[in-house]
Order: sequence, then C-alpha cells, then structure tokens
Amino acid sequence: MDLATGLSYGYFLMCLILGWMATAILKDEVLIKQSSSPAKRFLFRLGIALVLAEGFRVFLSFILGPFLDELVNRSIQSFIGF
Repeated sequence: MDLATGLSYGYFLMCLILGWMATAILKDEVLIKQSSSPAKRFLFRLGIALVLAEGFRVFLSFILGPFLDELVNRSIQSFIGF
C-alpha cells in the first residue's frame, strides 16, 4: 500500500468517526423506537454515520483541498529546483 492510498483511507476513517460522533449527538433514538432490537439501532446509526461522513468528506475537501494543493505544488517545485 502506498502513501496516497493510506492517506485516503485515513481521511475516510476520520470522516466516519466525525459522522459517528455527530450521530450520537443527534440522538437517533428519536428517529427509531427504543423497543427495536439493538442490531437495528446499530445499523440505523451506522447508516446515518456513513451519510454524515460523506458530507464531512465533501465539506472538508473544499476547505482543505486548496491548502493541500498548494503544499504539494511547493514541495514539487522545491524538489525540481534541487
């Protein structure tokens, strides 16, 4: 596994953790009854976390993307000058 693949998996994992935490804050018990099985509640929470993770991924890409492009461009330019 190369560095880019590892970073993209790490980025997705970070967004998934943010989505999971946001799901906990939303109190999904309001959306699904307490009497349902724990497996259903877990799957429901996982589904919401995946949707929120995708939203965080898109949002953070717009925020962090230009900064990372500039950082990589400067690194490449300094390497070419070397």
